[in-house]
Amino acid sequence: MILLVGHLSLKGQVTSDSVTINKQLDEITVVQQKTQSLVEQRGNKMVVDMSAISQMPKFLGTSDPIRYLQSLAGISTNNETTSGIHIQGCDDYQTLTSINGAPVYYPNHLLGLYSTFIAPHFSTMTVEQSEHRGTMENRIGGLVNVETHHLQPQRFSLQGNIGIINSDATLTIPCGKKSALWLSGRASYINLLYSKWLQVDGIGLGYNFWDTNLTYAIHPTEKDEIVLTGFFSRDNISIADSANFGVGVHWYNAVGSAYWNRRLKAGNWRTSISYSGFDNRISVDASAADVETKAGWASLDIKNRLSKSLRDDLILNASADYTHYFYLPLQFTSQGSIGILEIPKAKPMQYGEEASLGADLRHTVNHYFAYHAGLHASIYHNDQTYFGIDPRITFQFTPAENHELTLHGGCYTQYFHKAGLTGGGLPTDFFLLADSTLKPERAIGTSLRYSASFLNKRWTIQAEGYFKQIYGVVESLGNIIQLINQGFDYEKYLITGDGRNYGMNLMLQKNSGILTGYVSYSLGWARRKLPALDGRNDYIYAASHERRHDLNIVLNARFAKRWTVGGQFVLASGLPYTKAEEAYMLNGNMICRYSTFNGAHMPLYNRLDLSCSCDIIKTSERELGINLSLYNVYCHKNAQFVVYRENLKPIYGTSLSIIIPSISIYGKF
Repeated sequence: MILLVGHLSLKGQVTSDSVTINKQLDEITVVQQKTQSLVEQRGNKMVVDMSAISQMPKFLGTSDPIRYLQSLAGISTNNETTSGIHIQGCDDYQTLTSINGAPVYYPNHLLGLYSTFIAPHFSTMTVEQSEHRGTMENRIGGLVNVETHHLQPQRFSLQGNIGIINSDATLTIPCGKKSALWLSGRASYINLLYSKWLQVDGIGLGYNFWDTNLTYAIHPTEKDEIVLTGFFSRDNISIADSANFGVGVHWYNAVGSAYWNRRLKAGNWRTSISYSGFDNRISVDASAADVETKAGWASLDIKNRLSKSLRDDLILNASADYTHYFYLPLQFTSQGSIGILEIPKAKPMQYGEEASLGADLRHTVNHYFAYHAGLHASIYHNDQTYFGIDPRITFQFTPAENHELTLHGGCYTQYFHKAGLTGGGLPTDFFLLADSTLKPERAIGTSLRYSASFLNKRWTIQAEGYFKQIYGVVESLGNIIQLINQGFDYEKYLITGDGRNYGMNLMLQKNSGILTGYVSYSLGWARRKLPALDGRNDYIYAASHERRHDLNIVLNARFAKRWTVGGQFVLASGLPYTKAEEAYMLNGNMICRYSTFNGAHMPLYNRLDLSCSCDIIKTSERELGINLSLYNVYCHKNAQFVVYRENLKPIYGTSLSIIIPSISIYGKF
């Protein structure tokens, strides 16, 4: 419970909880209970307040927005080695992750400890899961958008964190009365203290990353706002088993965007332009091969959004978008002899174009019933032209105050895919444009959600069931060693099929009091059917990211004014994998013959993290404190991938199997 205490005297007007007092007062004390939830349901959106994020437990010295997002019902991560976002059984690339609407194609850091987003640089994060509006971009999954600060600040401020694993800082700089600049940066140096324990399958791992954000906002008039944003992140990994084997992985994101927002009478208009790029490079230095791969992906996006209130009960939203894709297919270069095999000729840069129009009409019929009716139409061209006509409908019932029942159904289209060089748990993904060979991904989905709040909104509960049929999913069955021994023809390992996601999500959240937090549970299936797999037309298997059960408990207790203690407990099903049945040696490498694809599961995943913070200084404008956090408190060895030795005995590879303590100093001035 947060108490706000004030002293009122003399004649005046005081408003508190919609009560107005207007009379001569002696000195009195007003006590108000403040309710602040991490997640607020606003229609079809979940809105995460970044200021509330900062009050949650700090894991390894940082309150990361994507980390908390993954702990919500219906949202999960693939494994501990990445921080990808999987919404209701969809793969991470099927969800649009964006900054001010500009896409970020790989917002992940290795080990899953941090995302690429520095929380103080942003004001809010919105999440859309099942209910896609007619104006939403072409994705069959969901939407995660983080909005930068844009309102004019009153003063210069510095907010940051100095820790033994990473440090970050955010500067807020007013530039006159109508503009401001925000600068954020973060660097990791986890290897300095934890190089001995930072391993993958017992092999030493060298790792570092850094992130930067820049936002400039100007308000030339009371109705106009222009915001410029830049974002860059980079990861570097090196793995060395011995002098005869080593792997290096490097990838980065680069985003630049600008938008103009114009407030209209009873409405709003926003137009934006952005460039987003992703680059991935892998080098393998082995006794039988010395090979480097690289792939690139970028897009130029122009987006227009209109929101207009036609009358009190009728709101129109419209969109007009254009995207130009730049796609560098997976490239191979040889650094030495690879026997009788030859490196194929590099494929040229490819391009694709996508244009779309969308509309969504919200009609509030009465106090109890409202609906959204939307339509999204798109056209795409590469070496072939495709069309998408996607209707969407949402019905909202409000049987009583603070109770809502929502039914949604819709169609969705996506014009690109993502595949990877499987194995090792490394982020080795590359993107693929739809063309005459690979058709677009399409989906039909429905969901039913009930949400309610109780006891003056101190408690909220949400339950949801969903179903989504997907067509045209792409799966890669090869790893980099297989590619080396099969002539580097990665296209022969790509197969296309269908998918089906279904399940239910439950979440209970406590929003006020000394103890706050939430419990979320997801039960879900992400099934795929590939006709070419194992020569069987009816074979259905679990997607590589499927977590059947996923339980998260996040609690935070604030007491004695200065102390905050919290933690997170995760219990989840093990990820599926393909079990090897026999193996043989070829050119010094072990080649395996596998059994049923994704027919086995890794052991149960579980982890406990704890955090304790002490506020030395705590005011509305000043903050200084120290945090101690413990990652993986009871040192559980969670399996991330499977490797085999000569006896074919499976060995579950782990990345962080020890307790990791972190001490950091945080502040705001």
